[in-house]
Amino acid sequence: MNDEDAAPSADGSSIPPAPAPAVQIQPFPAVPAQRSAPDAPVEQPGAVVQAEQPVPGAMPVPGTQPVPGVPYPYPTLWPDPALLHRPRRRWGLVVALVAGGLTLVCGAVGGLAVVVVPPVLEQLAEAGADTPGTAPSPRPGDPVSVRQAWVKERIDKALAVQNKALIAGDEQGYLSMVDPTATSALDGLRIQFRSLRAMKVASWTDRGYQPSPTGDEWTVRLNSTPCFVVASCSESRTPSVMRWRIDGEQAVMVGWEPGDKNGGPPWQTDELVALAGARTVVATTPVYERQLPLLLREAEKAAKVADKYAVGSPPVRYPVYYADSREWERWFGGKLPDWAGGYAYAVTNDRYELVLNGDYLLQGGMGDMMRHELTHASSLAGSTGGYGAWWLVEGLAEEAAMNGAKPAAYPSLDEVRTFAKTWKGDLSVVAPGRTTAQGAVAGSYGVAYLAVHRLIARFGFAKAMAFFKSVLHQSREAALAAPAVLGLSWTVVQRDLVDYVRRTSR
Repeated sequence: MNDEDAAPSADGSSIPPAPAPAVQIQPFPAVPAQRSAPDAPVEQPGAVVQAEQPVPGAMPVPGTQPVPGVPYPYPTLWPDPALLHRPRRRWGLVVALVAGGLTLVCGAVGGLAVVVVPPVLEQLAEAGADTPGTAPSPRPGDPVSVRQAWVKERIDKALAVQNKALIAGDEQGYLSMVDPTATSALDGLRIQFRSLRAMKVASWTDRGYQPSPTGDEWTVRLNSTPCFVVASCSESRTPSVMRWRIDGEQAVMVGWEPGDKNGGPPWQTDELVALAGARTVVATTPVYERQLPLLLREAEKAAKVADKYAVGSPPVRYPVYYADSREWERWFGGKLPDWAGGYAYAVTNDRYELVLNGDYLLQGGMGDMMRHELTHASSLAGSTGGYGAWWLVEGLAEEAAMNGAKPAAYPSLDEVRTFAKTWKGDLSVVAPGRTTAQGAVAGSYGVAYLAVHRLIARFGFAKAMAFFKSVLHQSREAALAAPAVLGLSWTVVQRDLVDYVRRTSR
């Protein structure tokens, strides 16, 4: 039966076929291992749905309301490519949508030479130290708030020097406000500087803070945002913790460390090499430096596909990190299921950064994974999550990964068939768990893909994206979104999607 064939509804009637599907599915060879359609992605007719003002919140975890810091994984190659002449995805490349804050595990910085930096005074003068301050000088008996404001003013000047040096590529200036004896801070900031420069940092902004007195020092927890290649981007609010000492009128940094102990962005803890393209920035450790041209080429092609699934404007740049086994265990907190081969991490509601597992990724499946993950970053930016919407999130990403190929070419139809034998036909409960068997993981992602593919074919791309927006960006239950957007009850729509999944996987 074709995508456009009518299926029986819950009340025994049939859903009339749409005049023409909004997505023109192009013929594509059924090659399970690599489902890349032609380099020019399928055009999606109709206007892209514009996002409304985002509502604060985090991404959903499988089958629940969104919870920060929990992964949303996407599998590696299935079965083991070494056992096949023509490998299939294991079942594919797991994209974990990870919602939550950034942290980091300190990287190895031993052996870095300590550079004695020039006096801070000259650098502060260049940053505007000659401009009269607005905070009054504290006097004996003044409340802590008075001294706090005065200290903050001096730290702000030191941070202005550091930010200016970062954008200028001046490593010595970047470290100039650090006490030369604070070797740990010097080593950590040197790594951060070099990684950010490799990723073509174009701007750096700090979010408000208040210094807290700790003996003779002042502790500052700062949230910062780097923008790569272009100077304007969505916030990332990457935390760091600093300790400062006030020498006369100058603030001197005596301690620095990443602000989240669970694991944070790679550039905060590891020295990276990187390449930037028109839409993406790809970065990895020196171990994988030779992979960068391939990674960039695949990321740039994938971005053209992912941009079409944006709810609102696509990201200005997609950051993509390629991890070896050690970094995979700790970047952004790690702790992914064993079947995960990659994930998209929500550093904030509006910004996603992507991590690929270098231990599992093969060139044959790289385009699939890139399209899937970048589509998460484009479609979910600004979302608030939706209860039971895992199938919609992952199905849309899998639709993008297929890039116009027919459902018959989907590499896990056998797994979908097996999964469907015990599945009760409820889309809200198809999400796999951390310990789910790999075959069942493949089946659940396949169910999500086929359901979303049917949704687009039946109602058109524009209406399907409006439904996605209503559920994921406006937090409406499917039972409310379906009548308003699709013109049918969710019971009828879900019955049709489930029927399509079952008959396609037979």
